Amino acid sequence: MFAPYRDVLRTPGAPSFTGAGFVGRLPISMISLGIVLLETSKGVSYGVAGTIAASFAVAAAIGGPVVSGFIDRHGQHRILPFAVAAYTVFMVALLVSLDMGSSLWLVIPLAVGAGMMMPNFGSLVRARWAYVLPGSDGIHVAYAWESILDEVVFVIGPPLATVLALQVHPTAALIVCVLLVLVGTTWLVPQRRTEPAPHGKSKRVGRPAILQPGMPLVFVAFVFIGGIFGSFEVVTVAFAQEQNATSATGVLLAIYAFGSLLAGFAYGAMRSPEFHGRRMTLMLSVMAVVTLGFPLAPNVTVLAPVALLAGLSVSPVLISGTALVERIVPNAQLTEGITWTSTGMALGLAIAAPVSGVIIDSRGAHVAYLVTAGCALAACAASWAGSREVHRAEVRALEIIAAKAAGTV
Repeated sequence: MFAPYRDVLRTPGAPSFTGAGFVGRLPISMISLGIVLLETSKGVSYGVAGTIAASFAVAAAIGGPVVSGFIDRHGQHRILPFAVAAYTVFMVALLVSLDMGSSLWLVIPLAVGAGMMMPNFGSLVRARWAYVLPGSDGIHVAYAWESILDEVVFVIGPPLATVLALQVHPTAALIVCVLLVLVGTTWLVPQRRTEPAPHGKSKRVGRPAILQPGMPLVFVAFVFIGGIFGSFEVVTVAFAQEQNATSATGVLLAIYAFGSLLAGFAYGAMRSPEFHGRRMTLMLSVMAVVTLGFPLAPNVTVLAPVALLAGLSVSPVLISGTALVERIVPNAQLTEGITWTSTGMALGLAIAAPVSGVIIDSRGAHVAYLVTAGCALAACAASWAGSREVHRAEVRALEIIAAKAAGTV
């Protein structure tokens, strides 16, 4: 199972850029929690803290594709330092403002500025994989590897943020987030040999990445996938509390992440499918069926195996979805295209989490799991609705690849 991963990680420069990407994107699982922990430690309500965190998340979802578009045109080594410098200024100002108890009229614009300028390291690294493994089956394994690292990020990040904020200093989690992005950037930028060549303004003619054939419906599917994640985390916390099993919250969330981690290893070792869109639709169908078990689970004991089964469907969906985008989006827009998947998930998370909270308050956590199940069904429906268009886009992409290989293009 591990041999395919060893093979792709032997690619010259790969261990270094994937390591830098891991360090740089670790803060995505820490910043929102760090904001909430800092604010609540000062007696601020969860509602206000959540508003600030949501402002950052939504801004990151909007700004990510914009920054990535500039990176596609001008190169990672040119744009990334400026974006990270702006992110650092906004984050330091936000941290100081939060610590001083400044008004929301000041805090929210700073959170928006920091979110808008935060680079999407996941898309930067995946673009490098596509560059160093062009037209190779190894790209399937490489994307699986990055999906595994994404899961590790969300397993390590929240506990780390909690320990830093509660046992070191309320601002420590956010300070570490700034430092991690700086370290990741300083590590990644000098690696010019694996950096995709900038495509310049001349290659920007035509529709943006999000409007490429097949991409709108892929984006919609990722919005609902984000809704699954956002609602599941919030509802699981409340469900454990209702069951007088608060101590089981972390275990349930870890089981879900472990299922995805396990599936990621296995899926990456499998042969790459001919059509990633079909595989994504198939795995979303599995996810929709399994996720129906959440609102049916009567207690924590039953919920645990349901969470494990549901987690097993996560990584295959994300890996096949990313590989699909890599195939149907032109190379000149690849970083931007991959970033749109993260943007979709961020938007879905930002919407589903508060909706779930409202239902928890009015009807209870058991009913709120219907949001999780509903998002899974909607993601599956969106994927099926767009399956023909996505398949045609993949066929056209494969025809272009074959023509290039034959020297007719």
